[in-house]
Amino acid sequence: MVIVVGISSCVDSDKDLYQEAPGVEINTSNFSTIQKVQVEIDYSNSESRVPFSIYDGNPLIEGENTTILKENVQALDGAWTDEQGKFTATVELPAYVSNVYIVSTSPFARQAIPGKIVNGVLKVSDTDEQFTTRASYRESTRFDRNRFNNLGWNTNLGSFDDRSGVIDYAYKGNDPKLTLSKSEMNELRTTVSKVLNTLGSCPEEYRTQADLYVEEDETAVVLTALRGWTCWNSSLGYYYYRYDQAPASLKDVKVYAVFPNTQMTWNNGSLQASPQGIKEGTAVQLKYFDDPEYPKGKNFPKGYYIGFILACNAWNTYFTGFNSYTLTEGFYASSTKGFSTKVNSGIDVRTAMFKDKNSNIAIAFEDFMDDQNFTDVVFSLKANPEITNVPPVDEDLNTTIEKTGVYAFEDEWPKAGDYDMNDVLVQYTYQKVFNIFNEILSESFTFKTLYNKSTVFTNGLGFILSNEGNAQSIEYFIRKENEKDFTVASGADKFTRESNAIILTDNVKTNPNAEYKVTFKYGDKNSNKKQETSIDAFIYRPSKEGNRLEVHCPMKKPTSKVDTSLFGQYEDCSKPNEGIYYVSNQENIYPFAFYLSNANANDIAELKNFDKNEKKSISEIYPKFIDWAKYGTNADWYKKK
Repeated sequence: MVIVVGISSCVDSDKDLYQEAPGVEINTSNFSTIQKVQVEIDYSNSESRVPFSIYDGNPLIEGENTTILKENVQALDGAWTDEQGKFTATVELPAYVSNVYIVSTSPFARQAIPGKIVNGVLKVSDTDEQFTTRASYRESTRFDRNRFNNLGWNTNLGSFDDRSGVIDYAYKGNDPKLTLSKSEMNELRTTVSKVLNTLGSCPEEYRTQADLYVEEDETAVVLTALRGWTCWNSSLGYYYYRYDQAPASLKDVKVYAVFPNTQMTWNNGSLQASPQGIKEGTAVQLKYFDDPEYPKGKNFPKGYYIGFILACNAWNTYFTGFNSYTLTEGFYASSTKGFSTKVNSGIDVRTAMFKDKNSNIAIAFEDFMDDQNFTDVVFSLKANPEITNVPPVDEDLNTTIEKTGVYAFEDEWPKAGDYDMNDVLVQYTYQKVFNIFNEILSESFTFKTLYNKSTVFTNGLGFILSNEGNAQSIEYFIRKENEKDFTVASGADKFTRESNAIILTDNVKTNPNAEYKVTFKYGDKNSNKKQETSIDAFIYRPSKEGNRLEVHCPMKKPTSKVDTSLFGQYEDCSKPNEGIYYVSNQENIYPFAFYLSNANANDIAELKNFDKNEKKSISEIYPKFIDWAKYGTNADWYKKK
């Protein structure tokens, strides 16, 4: 439906600028598609820093013992909590968003929590009740009293319950060199969350086929359960061998049981794994048993390697909830090269090892299912003297968030145009890289122009920055149509920096469909910047006396080079002295420009179909635009369902 509106000039040509025509009421709507939301996230159960992202709806797909992100789903925003697992800040989200999902990739956090924005506040907690109550979980297990014994592992460390696998030989010592203090546990969990992503892939540099090397005599070793997220009730063992007597296969080593049942907690909303064999924080001291003078075991001598093995679903009470359980028997994940079972993927490396800044070691396993996140079972290890042949976690292992949107301009301002909003169309991508303290290390602003051959005027493109911060360096790039990579913008393509603005090009037609990128770098490891830089893109043309005609989104202040004589002319009703810019009279429900938050290429497929929709008003292309412009309803009018 096309709505025809009467448009009258806000001033007479014979009257002073900014003087309203009698009876004309100004439409001061900013046509914003953004809302400011007070976000309060509580992952206090995790007792560490937790990464999280905010999504418009549930972005996850539940599989067999795996969860994956839906394709082409982008987070609206993201951050890290503080060390208590809490986050509070004002966040800009698309105005159409109400129901969201908070998703964390940390092995220690609840993966997805639904939330709702109420009166500008989004408040969620990992203690909030889930949709499926615990009583409704279905358990699916079988019991075979000899299943674990069939592994042939030694049980020298002690005894355990033959149904649950709960051990009676947990380490009760309090040696600070062997146990994790609360602060150490917090730090190690945070480090694990930096490296391991439950929805992603473990970095190659931390996957290992090397066992732990004991460098000194009388080395005490304690293994502590950190986290597990797998349906399989697997068994964990260790073995050791002299540096000059490397085993050729599992048959060449004695395996000692550490945790017969590593199940900690797992459910997928309907199924639940049971029984629980260990709790987070349960510790066991590993011992060397090959000295006849110490039949109960002792600390490790120097010159030995310690290896680990996870036997998938090998416990007596084993999980049968998925049909693939029949394939788990005889499946091993080992730290020693060549000892792991290969499946269709051919993956042989099934352990990851790394250490935090306190030199505490994390050991993670990838079990039967090959999602490669290595979060199925995670332990920590402390040794006295320390074991050192484990890579430290790179401090530069940071988090990246991208946000997208679209700027659309009507370039006949201050006159009324056809309001097809496609004279200059720009896809915008904001990217920030930040550390676990939410300190922004870099920001990138990318503008991809979409060429419209019907555009008559020669329009330039630039953007104004607010809350910019003190960048250590600024980089300017361009990627022209059909080019694979960005190159430094130089020569005729060089950008121009003004006081609070950057001019990308003086003619968007010069390089049709080009991408312009500006990157601000604030620091390699830390910075003082936590607030995102906000921008306002605009188009412009030369005007008189060295000034320029600029078109901005409604209520956005132009640059100091704007030709102020154009304000209040024709259909423009700006009042610069009152901070009112780029607005029309109340009868005109069309803006001269707008920004569509979280819009993507699919959302603007019709808008950028220039041949089909040239000269059609935005309300004809997007019928729901009218109710949004008039009444603020249908805020998702531009989103493709």
